[in-house]
Parts: sequence; C-alpha cells; structure tokens
Amino acid sequence: MEKKAFRQQQLARLQQMTPASRQVQTANLLAQLTQTSAWQQAQTIAVTISSPIEVNTQPIMAAAWAAGKNVVIPQTLPHRQMAFLPHTATSPLARTKFGILEPTTGTPVDKSKIDLILVPGLGYSLDRHARIGFGGGYYDRYLADFTGTKLTLAYREMAFKTAQWPVDDYDILLDTLLVAEDGVDDKD
Repeated sequence: MEKKAFRQQQLARLQQMTPASRQVQTANLLAQLTQTSAWQQAQTIAVTISSPIEVNTQPIMAAAWAAGKNVVIPQTLPHRQMAFLPHTATSPLARTKFGILEPTTGTPVDKSKIDLILVPGLGYSLDRHARIGFGGGYYDRYLADFTGTKLTLAYREMAFKTAQWPVDDYDILLDTLLVAEDGVDDKD
C-alpha cells in the first residue's frame, strides 16, 4: 500500500479508538517506558505535544519532570527541519499551521545533549522497527545523525507484524518499540 493511502486508512482507524482504550493503553505504555534503561539513564528527553490520535504525552512529560529530567519539544523550521527547545509546564506554546503546539521561546538544545527521543508516528513494524509518520519527513531528517536512543510508544492499533507501507532507504529505523500489552480492552 502506498504511504499516502496507508496514512489515510490508519488515521481513520486511530480515530475509532475509544477514550477508555486510549487511557488504559497510555498508562500501560508509561509504565513500560519508565522501566526501560533508556528512560532511567536519560537526563534530557525529547517528546512531542501529542494530538488526540497519538499516545498522550502529558503523563510522560509529568513523569519526566517528577524524575528530575529535562523535557524538550520540537519546533518546526523552514526546509522541513526542526529543533528541540526546553519545555516546562508553564512554557508558552503556539499552534502551528499543522495544528500542533510548539514552543514560542527558548534556545534550541544541541541534539548531542538529547539522550532519548520518543518518536511519534501512525504505524510501526514489529520486525524492523520501521515507522510511518505524518508525511513531512521532519523526524527522518532530524534522526539521520542522532546518536541517542530512538524509542516509540505504540497503541496496539499502531503496531504491525511487518510494514504495511513502503520503507524507503531514507526512513530511519527505531532502536526500541514499546507496544501496549495484550489484555487491554477496547470497550467502554
């Protein structure tokens, strides 16, 4: 399936998830994440401010702050580039043309200072840790020379045995993929 068609199909699938399932799966993923050595050893964690169809990142940021970790979030730049800026619970944010919240102030953090990036997306393959994002290529460009840990949290609905989309040479593979464990019910 072509990437564009897969994205449309996957967006529709994710929009059908119940709020209860999202909440339970998010809690399960946070519990898994905080048990990883990547999380435990990280001082600076990069994360997005999630959209309604993504794993909720607010509890992740709260857990990071409670653990004394630095949180950085992305700001999009011209030419499909991005930088990560420090983020606290009181940082000013603005909505972009893509509808996502980004920082409006702060100094970009050098990527060598970021220990762990929680990479967003729509789908992930269990076999190769390939991902399909929203189509802008921002993360693939940023991750091309990133040396820290690339980790993703995935609802069960985001995980596929093998990629159902073409995986290109420029697509950056993830180091770790955590999927909400079985037994999480998708009923209200």
